[in-house]
Amino acid sequence: MIPERYRSMLPQQWYENKVAELHFEGAMSALDAHSQKRSDVEQQFLPLTATWGLDVWDWIYFGNKQLMPVDDRRKNIQRKHWGRLPFTMPVLRSLGQTVGDLISVTEDYSKKEIEFEFSLQLPIDLIMLHDMFEQMRPVHVNRERIVIRRSGHLEFKLGTYQTYESITQDCGAFYAGGENDLC
Repeated sequence: MIPERYRSMLPQQWYENKVAELHFEGAMSALDAHSQKRSDVEQQFLPLTATWGLDVWDWIYFGNKQLMPVDDRRKNIQRKHWGRLPFTMPVLRSLGQTVGDLISVTEDYSKKEIEFEFSLQLPIDLIMLHDMFEQMRPVHVNRERIVIRRSGHLEFKLGTYQTYESITQDCGAFYAGGENDLC
């Protein structure tokens, strides 16, 4: 019997062909191995999923191999990639979605600030957001302002921070960097 995944590609008279059945049984392991190799190569095209191809991404962005753990190498490549992108609202929205559960991004023209508004349902990597924002920030924008709109708690692993409480006790506005030089 020919396996189901090949039946849709063959005419019906082949379903009972013994030679075709033996062919598919013999080639099954080779086809599965080829599919696995192909998916492994496809993963190397994205720096967030690359393993052995991470050396090529290091060479593209830094000119040589970074000597650090794989996760740190991926974060550095991602920061460098974000730093090369244009400073537009869709890019800023994608940047915010990368580091946490983004609600909105707005630009305050009078204060020359970009305000990122997050929900605390997922962890937020504020240090990474600040670093990537500073790499791509144009001169006419003073800083980023990060606002958390839910009750909960934040964990900071690196860097310094300053907390400003708003009128409601459950909400807080967190400033990371910019002209305050907090990070």
